[in-house]
Amino acid sequence: MHDEVSSAVQEMMSGLCQNTAGDFCGMACVSGSMLRWKYTFGATNERVKRMTMRPGQDLVGTALRTGRTVMLDERSRGEFTPDRCPLMLAERLVCAIAVPLFREGLLPSGVLLVGSRTPCTFSPEMVMQTEQAARQMEQYV
Repeated sequence: MHDEVSSAVQEMMSGLCQNTAGDFCGMACVSGSMLRWKYTFGATNERVKRMTMRPGQDLVGTALRTGRTVMLDERSRGEFTPDRCPLMLAERLVCAIAVPLFREGLLPSGVLLVGSRTPCTFSPEMVMQTEQAARQMEQYV
C-alpha cells in the first residue's frame, strides 16, 4: 500500500515539474514542531530525505505560518532569499513556489514546494497548477 501511495505521489510530482519547468518537487509534513521532507522528486542528494527543519522565516516557513502560497522568482526578489531556506541551499534552488497543505482543520500540516535551479519567472498558470496539485496531494500528508 505504501509503495502505491509513494508511486502515485512521485508521478504527480514528476508531472508538476514538467508542467512548471521545475527541477525539484518536495512534500514536507509537520511532525511536532519540525518539518520533514516525506516525498521528493528531482533531488540531487539523499540528504534532503533526512533533513528536518524548524519552520522559520524562509519561503517554506512563511507558507506554513500564513496558510498562503509563497513564491520566489525573478519578479519577487528581495522578499525572500534562497540562502535562508536549508532545502533550497542543499538543492541549489534559486526560484520556488511553496503551497501549504491542509489535512484536517484550519492549520497547515505540510508544504508542497516546486523549485528551479535556474532563474525563472513563474506564470499565474504555473502557480495555479501547483496549487491544484497541492489540493490533490493533501490526502497523502
